[in-house]
Order: sequence, then structure tokens, then C-alpha cells
Amino acid sequence: MSLPTGENCPAMGQDEWVSDTLFGQMLSNVAEPALLHFAPIPRMQAKGAVVVIPGGGYWVQAWDYEGVDIARHLTGAGFHVFVLKHRLPGRVALPCKTHFALDDARNGMRLVRSLADSLGFGPDKIALMGFSAGGHLAGSASVHPLEGDGSANGLARHSSRPDASILVYPVLSMDPDKSGHSGSQDNLLGKQPDAELMAYYNIPTQVNATTPPALLVHAADDQGVPVHNSIRYVEALVQHGVPADLRIYAAGGHGFGSANDLVGPIHTWLEDAVAWLKNQGW
Repeated sequence: MSLPTGENCPAMGQDEWVSDTLFGQMLSNVAEPALLHFAPIPRMQAKGAVVVIPGGGYWVQAWDYEGVDIARHLTGAGFHVFVLKHRLPGRVALPCKTHFALDDARNGMRLVRSLADSLGFGPDKIALMGFSAGGHLAGSASVHPLEGDGSANGLARHSSRPDASILVYPVLSMDPDKSGHSGSQDNLLGKQPDAELMAYYNIPTQVNATTPPALLVHAADDQGVPVHNSIRYVEALVQHGVPADLRIYAAGGHGFGSANDLVGPIHTWLEDAVAWLKNQGW
């Protein structure tokens, strides 16, 4: 399902794919944003949907590893799943790089909500799950939603606000010290970012009482995106009275995906995430 690109940031060339021995197929250029739908197992009655955003430092998208693989697991648990293919900020110049991924995420949420009745899931049970830089994009969509306008036509009728978010080893801090993840920050904002934009995308400082409930998943030994990214976000949620759950695993590193090939407690994180959603009535 294609998404609108907006007048100021048109489609870019054509999709480009690269193959990685560990991560499988990866998108290295996205011409037009889109959602790929995975239907739940027919025998199970879906109550909710999950929109998945693969990571890749805002430079690529780990489409198989943090997209398709995750979607297949979630459909087996009874959810409709939509994997978001968003335009990559690291591939273009200012000013488009700073906003068009967020435009794509918010339009994607609106489109999924518009499909709720026809596909049979609750329009108030749509979660946003993001990995690494995809976690930053999911966090951005959570703290900067677009409200629905019931008098408007098309996607603008619907809110883009997720009903819950699951952020997995997410990049969330953006600051002058680049303490979150320097590559993601450079690719999204440029080497010398505007201070106002940097503050806008420093997600823990943007939380308020309307931010959706969240589950944060991280490994303590993550050397790529430090665990303080998740801790700071959870602290902000708690401060504003928003339900929050934080799972820090002792080992797992960065980019563990579904963790199907890992041993130890982190191996079950995805099952724990499904249980977290279902405990909320999904």
C-alpha cells in the first residue's frame, strides 16, 4: 500500500536493495513510502494491529531481519502487521531529510487506522514497534502525533497517534554530545543540526501526559545504542504518569532482532512483548 509523499519531498528514483549475509535483504533507497501487510493466521481472531519499523541508522532499513521476520512472528500471535517502508533521511539533503521519515510514519499510522473496520481490528488497538533508528522514528511518531480531523477527507480524518509503542534498542536521545547514536543523528539532522530541530527529536524531552504507553526492550551490553536511551524515555513517561515497562537484559548486544538464535532470557523478548500487548486487552 503506497503512502502520500507530500509536495515538498517527492519520490526519489527507485527502490534499491542490498543483500547481507546476516541481515538478509536491506533497503538502501526508498523511492516511495509504503506499507506491506501481513494478515494474521485465519483461525485466530485479531483484536489489534502492529506497525513495524525496521532499523538501520536512517541510512538503510533491515527489511528482513527487523521487518519481515518480526511480522511473521506477530501474525502467528494473531495480529495484523504492517511493515513500514519509509524514505531514508541519510540519502538526501536538507530540508527533506529532517521530516519526511516522520511524515511517512504518521501517514502510515493514519492509513492503518483507516483500514481497521474493513480488516476487523480495533481502531484504538494499533501499536507502533521500532528497532534502533526505527525506534527513534516510532518514538517521534509517539510524541509528535497528528490529530484527526473528522471533517476532513482521506487520511487526515484519522489520528496518527499510536495506542501503544514497543521500542527495541531504540535511539531516543539527540543532543550536542550525540549521546544516543551519532550516525542516526547525523543522517537525520546533518553534521551541524539546528538546535530547535535537535530538541524536537530529543524524544525523552518531548514526552507529555498524552504520549502512549510503551514497552522498552534493551540489552545492558549494547555498545551501539547505549541503554540510557531507553532508561531516559521510561523516566520521562513515569514523570508524566504514562504507563511504562522496561526490560533490560544482561546480554544481547545491539541488533538482536527476534533473538531466535540467541540463548538466555533475551531469547523470549518477542513473546514477552506479545504478552504485554495481550495483557492490555489486545
